Amino acid sequence: MRILPFMPLQEGYEPSSPELNQEEGVLDISDDSDCNLIEESKIIAETLILRCVLRPIPLTDRTIHAQLISEGEILESTPLYEEESISYGYEREVENSKWQGMAFDYAGMGRGIHQGTQFVFYGEALPLGRLEVENPLYVKPFKIESQNVQERTTTLLSGEILTSPPGVLDTRVLQGYGGYYKEGVALNEIQQVYYALTPSHSQTRVRLFSSSHLQEQHTPPPYGGKGLSGNVTFSLLREEEILSLPGAIAAGYARLSVIMETHTILFRSYLCEPVPGHHTFVNVYFRPSTGTPHPSRALRMTTSPTRGEVI
Repeated sequence: MRILPFMPLQEGYEPSSPELNQEEGVLDISDDSDCNLIEESKIIAETLILRCVLRPIPLTDRTIHAQLISEGEILESTPLYEEESISYGYEREVENSKWQGMAFDYAGMGRGIHQGTQFVFYGEALPLGRLEVENPLYVKPFKIESQNVQERTTTLLSGEILTSPPGVLDTRVLQGYGGYYKEGVALNEIQQVYYALTPSHSQTRVRLFSSSHLQEQHTPPPYGGKGLSGNVTFSLLREEEILSLPGAIAAGYARLSVIMETHTILFRSYLCEPVPGHHTFVNVYFRPSTGTPHPSRALRMTTSPTRGEVI
C-alpha cells in the first residue's frame, strides 16, 4: 500500500474518530495455513476532505407574479423576482437572493487521514479504495416560489387581520424567495431568504427577510413566533432548505461512497471551510456513516499474491 505525500491540514484541526463496526473486516488468506483478519476500521480512512468549487444555480423561471387583495381591493400584481417589485429598503441585495441552489463541484483533489497518517489523492483513486462521486457532488437547495401567488388580507370586526391562505390572524406569512449568495461572502451567510407581500398604494410589493435577521428577531424558521415586529409564520419548508450552507453540510446531506474490494462504505459530510485566497473553493469534510449499507457484509476470502498484503 503506497502512502501519498503529506499535505498538512489547517492548523488546530483534530480529526474525529467515528464509531465503526469492529466485527466487520476482510479475511486475507495467503495460503491454507495462514489467515489474517483485518478489521474494517484498519483499512478505511477516518476522514476524507474533498476540494470543491461553489457554483450558484440560478432560477429557471423569473416570470412568477404575486398579487395582494387588501380589504377587498385587488391590487396590481407584480413580478416577484424583479427589482422594482421590492419595497424600499429591501432592494439592496435582491439580485443576490435569486438562487435556487448552491452546487458543490468536486475539483478532483483532496486529502485524507488513515490511522493518523495524512495523504493526498487526485481524481477517484484512493490508497484504500476508489471514490464513487458525481458532479455536482451535492446541491444545497433553497426554497423558491414556483407558481403565481395570490394572498388576501381582511380586517375583521374584532380588529384582527386575517391573512389567507393559510388563514391566520395578526400574523405575517413568510414564503421562500431563494438563496442569498455572492462571491466572497462568508459561508454562514449563504442562507435562505423569505418574502412577504405588502400593499403600496394600488400595487403589490415584496419585503425580503434573511434567515439571520429572523434569528435575531427570535422568529426562526420553520417555527416562527412573536418577534419585535409581530407574529410570524412560514409556508411549508424542508429542513435542508432552512439550513444555511454550512448547516446542511454539518447535517450530513452531502454524501459519497468509497468502493473497496469487499464492500462499499458510505461517507457523510460534517464540516466545510473556505480556502483562503480562493473565494469559490471550499473544503468539505466527510467521515464514514454508521450503519452504512454494504453490498456484502460477510467476511470474504481472497487470495493475496503476497503474504499479509491488503488489496
